[in-house]
Parts: sequence; structure tokens; C-alpha cells
Amino acid sequence: MNRKVLILKPRLDLPFKKFGLERRNNNPLPPIREHWKNFVDRLKEHHERCGDKVIVIEEQRWKFNNALPLIFSPDICYVPHVEKHNFKGLDNCRYYMQTVIPWLFTIDPEGWGGGGSFSNWTYSCPPDDGATFKKFQERAFGGGSKFEQPEGEFHNKVGDYIFVPLQLPHDETIRWHSTVSVETMAESIAKWGARNSIPIVFKNHPINPGSLQHVKNMIAQYPNCVWLENANIHSVIRQAKAVYVVNSGTGMESMLWEVPVVRFGLSEYNHAVVEGDIMNLKETYYKVCNLDKEEMIEKYKLFYNWFVNIVCFDSTNLGTFMKLR
Repeated sequence: MNRKVLILKPRLDLPFKKFGLERRNNNPLPPIREHWKNFVDRLKEHHERCGDKVIVIEEQRWKFNNALPLIFSPDICYVPHVEKHNFKGLDNCRYYMQTVIPWLFTIDPEGWGGGGSFSNWTYSCPPDDGATFKKFQERAFGGGSKFEQPEGEFHNKVGDYIFVPLQLPHDETIRWHSTVSVETMAESIAKWGARNSIPIVFKNHPINPGSLQHVKNMIAQYPNCVWLENANIHSVIRQAKAVYVVNSGTGMESMLWEVPVVRFGLSEYNHAVVEGDIMNLKETYYKVCNLDKEEMIEKYKLFYNWFVNIVCFDSTNLGTFMKLR
């Protein structure tokens, strides 16, 4: 094809955002970062096999801007961890991002997660009889998750509860892909649960728990609410009546435990779960209680087949990059 391809590669030894300190003492990269390196390596290898000229620029992620594609004039430019609306790239830009399954990435002309054009696609894909879903279900049953999980079982002493895994309040997927804030969701659900005597189990975020201290203080006034700091998320999901999220990757992981999932923002799994209404939690709960479980599980299986095999690119498998257009 002899195209010019520009890949913007984030430095992996530094924070992706404009804060934090440099990695000290040449410590190895955390495993979750290694997947970014693997992804860029596979992407470069794919384009070189296609006969394209590939330029890789490695720099702190937040230093990338839309002047680079203008300077190098590539046919395709791959940009990490941003979206078209804020990078303001031309139509030759493609935006790539890691998913909740760390070795899988999306590439899209609009963005990622709920901002990707794929989030509005229908789940059109060859049937796989649930094989992909089962593969990732076995991973979840074995304790696999995006973040390392503590040992031990959550001892449910509250009854039939709704699980609310909290996201970081200022995370980009909240800012860009939701009109509902983490604080609004948490307080609304806590109040509704208290009025209806429904237990709500909240879990702090493992990466920056201090950012949710104000939410912890708020829900402490509701006797129906439980706050978890350090619990195995699979144990909590498995015992829940339903999982309520803004648009967390935990929603996608929760499907594997075959529990109802409610989203209040936009996500890559838009059409696979219940669309919640934060202003009408009664109606949302009615939907949860009246789901046909077999239909729900079939929808989850279809989503996993579509998302993993049609949408995503596997950083461990060069063959998946052949579907790039």
C-alpha cells in the first residue's frame, strides 16, 4: 500500500496525565502497562507487513497534540488515550485505548468506551455458541481482573443487595461519557435504597481511594449502606442482586457472573445491559427485577463475541490487526 503511518506511543515509565513523579530505580513496568508496548509493537509490525512506512514517536502522553499529524502528514495517525473531540485531529486520526481486558485495545475514528463510534453499533458477528463469553467467564471465575484482587470472600450480612463499584470522580470516562456524576449516582442510590429498605454495597476505587472520601462521608449517614475498602470484587459481584455503574469496566466484568447490570452513562456495552434512569430509580429497579435471565445471558454472550472478536485488537495476536481498514 505504501502509506505513511504515524504512531504516537506514550512513554510508559511516566504517568499518562500531567502530574506525578518519574518512575524510580528502573523498576519494571507494571504488567498493565506492558500491554501498551505490546500493542504498539503489533500495530507497527502489521503496517510494515502491509508495506507501509511507519514512524513511531514516543513521548509523554499529555504532550501529544494535533500539530504532529500536520507536521508529518501521515495517511493514518494513531493517537493514544484521547478522543477526536478534545484532540481535534483530522479524519486521518485513529484513537486507541486499552479496555478492561488489559491486552485488548480498541481503535476508532471517534474515541473509546462510550465515546467510540462502535458503542452505537449493533452486535453483528458470526455466532460462536457462547465460546468467547465462556473463555472470559473462566478467567473471572479464576480471579482474573484488570486490577489485582485481594484474597478472601465477602461475607454478606446485609441480604439481597445492589453493588455499586465506584469510579474515580474526575476520570475521563465520567467527564466525557456521562451526564451523571459519581457523586450524584452514589447519593441518589443511597437515598433511594434507604427509602425502600434495599441494602446498597459501595466499593472504593483501588487506584485512588482518597478521591472518594467525600462520598464515603456522605453515605455513612445511611444505615442501609455498606462501604468496602479492600474486598475481592468477584466475590462481591457474584452475590449481588444487581450491579449499578456509571460506565465502569466492572459492568463488563459483572456480565461474566450473569448478574443484571445497570449503566447510567455511556459505555462500550451500551446495548447489552439495562439503561438506568437516575431520576427514576423505581423504574430502573423494576427493569432489573423483571429481566428474563436467559435472554440477559444470551445478550451478554453476543456482546462478548462482538466486542472481543469484531471490535478489539489483541496485543498478543498479530492476526487480529488484519481487520484494520
